[in-house]
Amino acid sequence: MRGVFAMRLILLLVFIAATEIASAASAEQKKAPPLPPPQGNVAVVNDAARLIAAVEGAADSSTILIADGAYKLPRLMYMRGKKNVTLRGASGDPAKVVLSGKGWDSEDKQDDILRIGNCENITVAHITFTDCHAYGVKVQAEDNPKNIHIYNCHFRDIGTRAVKGSGSAGRSGSGARGGSIRYCRFENTKIPPAHWLYGGNYISAIDMMALDGWMISDNVFKNIKGRTGGARAAVFIWVLSKNVTVERNLIIDCDRGVAFGNPSVSTSNVGSDESHVQNGICRNNFIVPGPDAGIELWWVDGARIYSNTIWRREGTGRGIRCGTRLKNVHVANNLVRGQILNESGGAGSDLRLEKNVAGPLDDYFVNPAEGDLHLTARATAALNAAIALPEVADDFDGLLRGPQPDIGAAEFETRK
Repeated sequence: MRGVFAMRLILLLVFIAATEIASAASAEQKKAPPLPPPQGNVAVVNDAARLIAAVEGAADSSTILIADGAYKLPRLMYMRGKKNVTLRGASGDPAKVVLSGKGWDSEDKQDDILRIGNCENITVAHITFTDCHAYGVKVQAEDNPKNIHIYNCHFRDIGTRAVKGSGSAGRSGSGARGGSIRYCRFENTKIPPAHWLYGGNYISAIDMMALDGWMISDNVFKNIKGRTGGARAAVFIWVLSKNVTVERNLIIDCDRGVAFGNPSVSTSNVGSDESHVQNGICRNNFIVPGPDAGIELWWVDGARIYSNTIWRREGTGRGIRCGTRLKNVHVANNLVRGQILNESGGAGSDLRLEKNVAGPLDDYFVNPAEGDLHLTARATAALNAAIALPEVADDFDGLLRGPQPDIGAAEFETRK
């Protein structure tokens, strides 16, 4: 009998441990739905030289499949003038197809892995981009690309920007239209040294300008840090961008979480008084920020900051920071361990704060230090307390909200 009891106890402990691990992982791992089978002309490549040639010489309506392996590229790949091209890892597992540049420490400002110029309907999927100094993927908005999609890719130890969207001074009619970054993972294990730009703080995961109609969703960001805690936001959208959606992302231990706009005038749009972001929405995100804000707003018009959950480790400081030059901004239904700071200028600003809960919020979350910000039954101020918003029909897990939604990114009912 003692043996049977001991075995049952062991099985129970294993079950509890597995449940706890699954709970922690459930907030972080979102399985990317499979892409359709390869379309058009299909080419399979298995070395770096053939890969570069295939990307730069791709015919319209073709697919480039990269065989499993590690590819150290002697130079960047530049995709120009292409339509309906897919570049993807053949196995569908980004961990098995690894593209690297000259190296984090190369300090080569041209050390990108992939540049995309005047292209249309491009999909980049199932690839790891790692170990380059400048940009993993650069989307050149000044060349008017359309429908650029980055899907189920990993970005690791990119020295400046994992994904960069560039702009160009004096070309307000240009832009990158109709793109997305979905089901990707961004993670650094290194921190820039002091002699790099801005004292080692000029680093970000996604930094994009001149976007129109982009979606950044269901991604994971971890440890995007500057040398002294001043890195740019993990998701940084600015300079004449509009209609951008940032939703259902998990951001853990990045110096900043999400930034719409920049407190300074853009170097790519000097002298302009136009908003950096128009009609952007940031909703249903889990954010465990580092030293700076979970979400910050500067020079924005029509921003909707809805139903995000932010957990600052120290319980104080910038959860949501509402800066200057704000027009028609609505911040509602956010759950913040920390503070919501209004620096927008008081009576002269156009900022509405509604139904947010901020404070210590002890015992509100399942496993906050690991990024699992699902609610517990102790989250009394959040339960059934939000206003119903048509823009927030679902939650962090993609599950529908009820007629009396909870404050924050995830409904408590989804945990039952």
